[in-house]
Amino acid sequence: MLPMIVTVNLSKGAIAMSRKKVIVKRLNSIQNFGAMDVLCTDKTGTITQGKIILEKHLDVHGNDSEKVLHYGYLNSYFQTGLKNLLDIAVLDHAHLEKELNLGVSFRKIDEIPFDFVRRRMSVVVENDANQHILICKGAVEEIMNISPRVEVKGEVVPVLPEHDDKRRKMVHDLNADGFRVIAIAYKEVSNTNDNPSYSVKDESDLILMGFLAFLDPPKETASEALLRLHHHNVSVKILQVTMKSLRAASVDR
Repeated sequence: MLPMIVTVNLSKGAIAMSRKKVIVKRLNSIQNFGAMDVLCTDKTGTITQGKIILEKHLDVHGNDSEKVLHYGYLNSYFQTGLKNLLDIAVLDHAHLEKELNLGVSFRKIDEIPFDFVRRRMSVVVENDANQHILICKGAVEEIMNISPRVEVKGEVVPVLPEHDDKRRKMVHDLNADGFRVIAIAYKEVSNTNDNPSYSVKDESDLILMGFLAFLDPPKETASEALLRLHHHNVSVKILQVTMKSLRAASVDR
């Protein structure tokens, strides 16, 4: 009778789950579910709302900077490639289009598209003073590696290793708090040609301006769900896919 008793009890569990709008395809999963002590889950759209917002725009010292926001907006506004969730979050500051007078004060000259090797992309714009400005955004390490200078309170100075270490720690702390951080850098480029074009080699000797920090807010129900799991002695592990793991998976295939 034992197999029948086990099957009936598992079926009762499946019926209980159906009332919670959960379909049970294999009865054995009910037993596994009851024995669970570790729950592995993704974060975006499960723990969080799946909607990225631009929370901070910081200079190299970690202070709020409108100029960093403006340059980030110019980059996202003028790029023609597929706009990701971070670009959409930047473009949500729609008031900047009028504030920066984009239709008159800036004109797009060229674009250097994103790729997963460089992990950055750039646009070149011309301002109303006929200056060509290359604005680059991307992964913090990649941008910092090609930025031997930084802008501090409107002044451009050489990078000092000890200051770079502080900036990396600041980014690390933001990441630990759940933020996704990208860097913004720029430089003025030559505009002597009638039909100028720019390439990856122009992404060098940049001036690090600051950082954009994005947040995917948690769902309102997330804290309650985590507390209930903790009450049942189930620990939660957040799984994160990194570029390194994606490359490894691609090599394996």
